[in-house]
Amino acid sequence: MNGDDGSLGSAADDALYEAIFDAVMTRRLAPGARLTEATLCEIFGTTRAVVRRVFVRLKQERVIELQPNRGASVASPGIDETHAVFEARRVIEAGIVRKLAVAPAKDWLAGLRALVEDEHAAYERGDRTAWIELSGAFHLRLAEAAGNDELARMLRTLVARTSLMIALYQSAQTSLCANDEHVALLDAIERGDVATAIALSDEHLLHCERHLTLGDTLDEPDLAEVFAPYARARKPGRKAS
Repeated sequence: MNGDDGSLGSAADDALYEAIFDAVMTRRLAPGARLTEATLCEIFGTTRAVVRRVFVRLKQERVIELQPNRGASVASPGIDETHAVFEARRVIEAGIVRKLAVAPAKDWLAGLRALVEDEHAAYERGDRTAWIELSGAFHLRLAEAAGNDELARMLRTLVARTSLMIALYQSAQTSLCANDEHVALLDAIERGDVATAIALSDEHLLHCERHLTLGDTLDEPDLAEVFAPYARARKPGRKAS
């Protein structure tokens, strides 16, 4: 493989990874949904080698499961795992909000407040997909504002996993994350009120966890429909390897 092919392969890997990751984050792919190599190759105009590399990457992040003779499927976390992951988020996000609250410069706040407004607008117009995506993005943007790439990386994986758990255990009629809790958290951080910010962060995630109940998984998705926007955007050409 020459340098150009390597670049093409990397771009194809990233495009497929982001498409699957985003579909999980926005609950267009339900826990347990099967991801077939042949279908993904056809949708994205790529090769099985690319799909398999992406599967390995997603498995390492606990977003999908790979089983012999059964292939890939979106992870289906259990109750104990759900509690453990939410606890991990509370610990990590407490450290993030502490760092942000004591920081003298808070030039990132305006962007986060705008994001919260967008989140509320999505909820009001009934755009659940955008609302879910923006709710998760709020927490990821807080981690990025803290300026610690390792914290941001860990939280990104945890947010993806809790999105799976919410997809499995929370009804569509239940609030994913209360918008006013996001506003209150930003207010406490802006005031530099460390104790309140940590308490609000902890209670906010507990609120999300308390609203999880055992329920049925979603119907098996049509992968062509799930990834239709990506297929339409893909330019015709040779397959990336």
